[in-house]
Amino acid sequence: MDRITGPAITAVPATAHLLEPVIAWAATAPDRVVAAYPDGDGWVDVTAAALWDRVRSVAKGLIASGIAPGDRVALMSATRFEWTVVDDAVLAAGGVTVPLYETASAEQVAWILEDSGARLAVVETAAMAAVVAGATAWGAEVVVLDTGGVDELARRGRGVDDAELDRRIEALASDQLATIVYTSGTTGRPKGCAMTHANLVANVAQNIDAVRDMLHDDEVLLMFLPLAHTLAKIVALVATSWGALAVYGHGIARLPEDLASVQPTMIVAVPRIFEKAYDAAEHKAREDHREAVFHHAVKVAIHWSEHTHHVGPGTRVEHAAYDHLVYTKIRRAFGGRLRFAFSGGGPLGDRLTHFFNGVGVKVLEGYGLTETSPTLSINRADAWEPGTVGRPVAGTTITIADDGEILAEGPQVFAGYWHDDDATHQAFDAEGRFHTGDIGTVDERGFVRITARKKEIIVTAAGKNVAPAPLEERLRSHRIISQAVVIGEGRPFIAALITVDPEATDGLDAASVRRLVSDAVADANQMVSRAESIREHAILERDFSVEAGELTPTLKVRRSVVATTYADVIDGIYGAHTGV
Repeated sequence: MDRITGPAITAVPATAHLLEPVIAWAATAPDRVVAAYPDGDGWVDVTAAALWDRVRSVAKGLIASGIAPGDRVALMSATRFEWTVVDDAVLAAGGVTVPLYETASAEQVAWILEDSGARLAVVETAAMAAVVAGATAWGAEVVVLDTGGVDELARRGRGVDDAELDRRIEALASDQLATIVYTSGTTGRPKGCAMTHANLVANVAQNIDAVRDMLHDDEVLLMFLPLAHTLAKIVALVATSWGALAVYGHGIARLPEDLASVQPTMIVAVPRIFEKAYDAAEHKAREDHREAVFHHAVKVAIHWSEHTHHVGPGTRVEHAAYDHLVYTKIRRAFGGRLRFAFSGGGPLGDRLTHFFNGVGVKVLEGYGLTETSPTLSINRADAWEPGTVGRPVAGTTITIADDGEILAEGPQVFAGYWHDDDATHQAFDAEGRFHTGDIGTVDERGFVRITARKKEIIVTAAGKNVAPAPLEERLRSHRIISQAVVIGEGRPFIAALITVDPEATDGLDAASVRRLVSDAVADANQMVSRAESIREHAILERDFSVEAGELTPTLKVRRSVVATTYADVIDGIYGAHTGV
C-alpha cells in the first residue's frame, strides 16, 4: 500500500473564516483594485473598499429578508461579479450558500432546493426564476440579479443596524458550514457536499503554499468557469487571499475575446479549453496552408519541454525560430501575458502539457473532488511532472489502497454529505480516510497519477477489466475528434462512440472523416492489448453539449446520459456482431 504525505501545514484557527481576506484588504489597501466586470466594451474596476461595502449592504438586505445564521441561500447564476458579492454576503449574514449551475434542470433545481431547505434563492435571470418557481412548490422568495436584485437587497438592508451585521461576522467560526455544493455528477442524483469555512480556508492556504513562488504582486485572473464548481471557487478564493485582480468575463462562449482584452497572467481551466486552443491553432495553420510547419513546431515544442536541460544547439535554434513563427501567436491567443494556468476536472495528458510548456505557457495539472474543497495534489514550479497530477498539497496524505483506489486525508476533506448519513458512512473507511473512487498510483518521487475512475472500469463479457480514460484521452488528442466515450460493459468487445469537431472537418467529405477517425482509433489501440482495444466505433451526428445533458457544466461527459441517448446506436454496434 503506497502512501505519501505533503509538507506540514499550520492548523486553521477556530476563529478563521472565508471573509477575513476581504476584510483585511479593505482595511489595509482600500484603493487596491481587486475585481473587474464587463460594462459595454470596457471593464469596471472595483476596489477592495468598494467590494466590502457592497458585500455589507447586500448582507444587511439578506438579514432584512429574514435570513438567520445557519439558513441556506440558493445562488443560481453564471459566473459574474454579483455571484461573489452575494456569496460573501450570505456568509457575512451567517448563512450557507447553495450554488446551482445555470444549466441545472427543473428536476435538479427542485431536488436541491428541497434537500438543502433553502430559505431564499438569488438567480441571474427571469428564466431561471421561472425554473425555480416551476420546479417545486417551494414558496420562498426569489431575487433576480438582472432586474436589480442586488440593489433591491441593498435597499432593504438600510434599516438593519451595522452592529447586528458586525455581531454575525464576529460570530463566524471555522467549524461552521460555509456552503453545500451539490455534485453535478456524471451519474445519479446530486449529493450535497457540506463544506465548512475550515475546509475552504485550509485549501486556500494549501494552494498558495504550492504555487507561492510563482505568484507576483500584480496577478490578473480571468474568471470564466462556473463559480458553482469548487475548482473555480477555490481559485477565486486564492485570488482574494493573495490580492490578485479577479476579472469576471463573459463566459466560455466569449473566452477568446476576453483573453485578448483582459490579458490575464493566470487562468483556471478544464482540459477541454486547452484542447480547443490547440485545435484552433492547428485549424488556422491548415487554413493558411502551413499545417506541415505547425506540426513540426509542435514536435519541437514538445521535445524542447521534455529535454529543456539537454537539448542541443539545433533544437534551441529551431525553438527560437518557431517561437517567432508559431508560439508567439498561441501565447497571443491567451492574451500575451499568461505565465501559467491551472488545469483540473480531468486528464490533460503529457503531450499537450509539454506542448504548451514549450510554447511558453506552464500548465499545472492538479487533482481533487468537490468533497475535498477540491485540491488534493498539484504540480508546481519546482515539482512538475506532465502526465501526473502532482504531489499532495500541504497537510494532505494520499494512500493507494490494495485495489488501487486513492484514499485521502487532510483538513480540506469534508465531514460528510448533507442529510445523507448512509452515503457519508460509505465514503469513509474505519481509519477516517475518504474514498475518492479514483484509481491511481504514486511513483517513487511522490507524484500521483490517475489511471481510471473506479466506477467507470469496464468489465467485458470475457471478464477483462478495461479503463476507458486512457483510450478516450488518446482519441481526443486527434485533431478531428471532439469527444469519445469508450463502451463495452458486459459486452463481447470494446467499442467507442465518437463525435467530431465541426471546424476540423470543414471541407472534408464523409469518407475522409471516416478514414481519419479510423486512423485515430488505430493509433489509440497501439497503447493497449488486443482484448482492451476498440474493435468497432460509431461516429455520431452531432457533438455532445451541456444543454442536452451529455456534458456537465465543466465539460465532463455524463456517461449514463450518453448511454441512454445513444442506446440504439450501441445496440446496433453489438447487434451487428452477434455471436462474437
